[in-house]
Order: sequence, then C-alpha cells, then structure tokens
Amino acid sequence: MSEAVQTGKANPAAKKPRAYAQVMGSYAVRLRSYVDKVSLHANKLRLYVDKLRPYVNKLRPYVDKLRPYVDKLRPYLDKLHRHAVEAVDAVGSWLHWGTVQVGKVSPRTAKRLEAVEAWVCHSDRRKLSVAALVAVVVLGTGFAAIFPEAAGRYGRVIFTSNRIVPLPDETRRTVREKAKQLAVALDKRLDRKRKLAGETWISAQILVALREGDPATASRIDVKLIEQYFRSVAGPECACWRRFPQGKHPNHLGVTSWVLWTFAQYGIPAHKSELEFLLSAQGSDGGWPLFAGAREEKFASSYGTAAAILALHEQAALQPDRGQRKRLAAAVDRGADWLKSRAVAGRARWVDYPAWPDAREDFLGVSGFALFALHRVGAWWLGSLDSDWLRELPAQAPAALRGKTSAKAVQVGNRSFPDETRYYELPWTILATEEVYRSAGIFRKVRAVQWLERALAPGASIYALTGREKSATIVAEALLALRNEVKHE
Repeated sequence: MSEAVQTGKANPAAKKPRAYAQVMGSYAVRLRSYVDKVSLHANKLRLYVDKLRPYVNKLRPYVDKLRPYVDKLRPYLDKLHRHAVEAVDAVGSWLHWGTVQVGKVSPRTAKRLEAVEAWVCHSDRRKLSVAALVAVVVLGTGFAAIFPEAAGRYGRVIFTSNRIVPLPDETRRTVREKAKQLAVALDKRLDRKRKLAGETWISAQILVALREGDPATASRIDVKLIEQYFRSVAGPECACWRRFPQGKHPNHLGVTSWVLWTFAQYGIPAHKSELEFLLSAQGSDGGWPLFAGAREEKFASSYGTAAAILALHEQAALQPDRGQRKRLAAAVDRGADWLKSRAVAGRARWVDYPAWPDAREDFLGVSGFALFALHRVGAWWLGSLDSDWLRELPAQAPAALRGKTSAKAVQVGNRSFPDETRYYELPWTILATEEVYRSAGIFRKVRAVQWLERALAPGASIYALTGREKSATIVAEALLALRNEVKHE
C-alpha cells in the first residue's frame, strides 16, 4: 500500500482532474438549457421560413419579368458611373495641381496632401464616396448660410439628448421662471391642515402638477394628509370619487383616475377595492365611461378611457402582487387599443364620445390628453398617430384659456347628468407634442420643435397666466406642461 492510502489521505494531484470534471459537468448542464432554447428558436425560425417560401416562389416570376428591364438599364448606369468618375478625376487634377503649388511653399504639407490623394484615388468607389461626402458638406453649409434659423434647429435636434426638447436658451429660461411662479401660486391654494384645495378633482390636478418634474414636492407635502383627505371624501357606496362629494353626483371615472394618479405620484398604493372599481367599469370593448353606471356604448368616453389607463399604469408599479400587475397591464392594453381604434382616421384626433350618434366634433384638448396618455403607458404602435398629430398641429398655438365643454347628457340609471368637463387645448397640445418629440425621427423632431418654439416663445399666451385664475385646472395643466418640458434636463 502507498503511504497516501495508509494514512487515509487522498492524493491532491488526483483531486484536481475530478474537480475539473465536476465543474465542466455543471457548465454542461447549464449550457444544455441554452442549447435547447436555441434549438427551439431555430425550429420556430424554420417554420417561419417555410411559411414565407410560397410567397417567395410567387414573387419569382415577377422578378424574372423585371430582369430584362434591369439588363437594359445597366449600360446607362455604367455610362453614368463612368461620367461621374471622369468628373471626379477632373476635379482631382485641379486638386493635384494645388498640391504641387503647396509643395513649393511647404513640402511637408504637400506630402500629407499627397498621402490623402493616394488614399482617395485607390478605387473609383472611394472617389465617388468622398465626392458625395464633400457635396453633402457643401450643401449643408449653403443651407445653413441661407436658412440659419432652420439649420440651428436641425443642429440642436441632432446634437441634443433625445430626452430633452432642444428649445432656444431664452425660451427655456422663460419656461422655468413661469413654472416656478405657477408652482408657488398653486402651492398657496393648498390647505395643508385639512382640505387641500377644497375640491377632489382640483386637489388631484394641483398635486400631480406640483409633483411632476419636482421630486422634492413629496417631502414638502404631508403624504399622510393626501391619503387621509382623499379617502375621507370617497364615495360612501364604492371605493371611488365624485366631482363633488356632497349632493347627488355620479361616481366619476375621471376624478377617480386623477386621484389614483395622484396616489401613484406620491408613492401611495391604491387599495384593491379602488382598483377593482376602475377595472369593473371597463366596457367589454375596452373603453371606459366618464360616469360609472353608464352602460350604453355611446357613453364610452375618450377622456375617461385615457385617464383610466394613466391611473392603472402608474399604480401597477406600486402593486406587490404579480397577478394584479398583469391584470392592470391587460386592462391598460385593452383601453389603449380602444383609443387607437377610435382615433379619427388620418388626423390623430378624438371626439369626446366616439359612438355618439351625432355632433361628432373632435376636441383638440381631448386629443392631446389621449395621445399623452398613450405615450405614458408605453403604447408601441404610435408611429402613424404621431405623424398624423404633427401634420395636423394648428398653425398657431391655441390661447391659454381656450377650451371646450361638450355638455352631453350621460344616462346613469334613471337619471341624466351633463358632462361639464372643460377640455383646455394648449396644455395638452404641448404635452402631447413633447411626448411625440421623444419618440420621433429627426424630421418629425424638427417639426415638433418648430411648433413648440412658437407655443412657448417669450410673450406667448401661456405666460399670461398668473396662477390666480378662478379655474385652478388651467393653472395646474399649464404647470404640468411646463414642468414636463424641463424635467428631463
């Protein structure tokens, strides 16, 4: 017997291969799952390829028909290519003559220029590529000289972070100053001991506007007071809110959604019963009415649906239960699809009640709110709507106090209630355009910036607001629009 066996000790040299084998075995087990996944995806890809093959076979006869025309064009393309190269060579001969003249003054500089010339002349493709680049630079320089304002706008869009709307510095300073002024004015309207702003809806709008873009607001306002106040004025027969807690007013989906949005802004999770109220009010087609209990399809509201998906989306992040988060996300997706299908074709506009039999006038304020909500909930299919929105923007920004009320009568049970919501146009048009900017291509970005420059330029109507207006709603919505513009800095 060896000494290692007699002493009962294993040979260290024998341990190493065994340890390596165990490690390699564990890696093999881990890799097997990835191999299985890759194999599964490969099989799926093969199925898609097999599905596409019949379409490719159908296209082949058309490709064969086009081939003779392509062959006829080829001599012309070759001739065009040859003339282009000759033109570039002619320009190159002048540049070579310039290099020779430079060499008489500075041989070192001439050598460097000759090296560049040799690199450019290495192939016809490289010659044409450099010529195209030079042409673009020359044209860009000429465009900037002729249209300096437009060129500056393109420059700001290209070289500024995608999260920031690149407005001129003077406009940004004016926006910040007005936002501070309106925030101070709204903050003074809050009763920090009892009733906040005195009305549920207005209180929620003020609190959201103060919190948006200013995280420090949560530390300046007692979050417990917010929760206590809103739950003290909730409807007695449901976990929901009305426009006015006293009197015979209907349970209001818009007010309830704003309250739950406020809760989310201040980190207050909604109760299960409050979420269930919103979920249960959603129609089978995905839309929400503005008043709970309005069952007919014609009472489904664009504003109510946009507010509901905003509230549920913001609250989903605060819900600990995974199943509940999935339910909220599914409801939001159905609501977003409802808004998508009810948009006015080719215009990115919404009427207040899309299924209403008559008086189908679209509302700019409702449309801006709906598009803003769709961006906030992360709808991925907004490309065409965004394009339509920018194309249909009014030439002049609406006046700050301009808004419309539909006053349509909504039937709830045996009673009829008028929709008295005033849809202000300017704040939600600004907010929607800012959201569109952040997901648009360069040309759309420039279009959005051009409109926002007019809407927010010093002296624009939004700066006429003082914060002391009778309607706190327009002040809160204006602050929300201004804060949204600067919060990404």
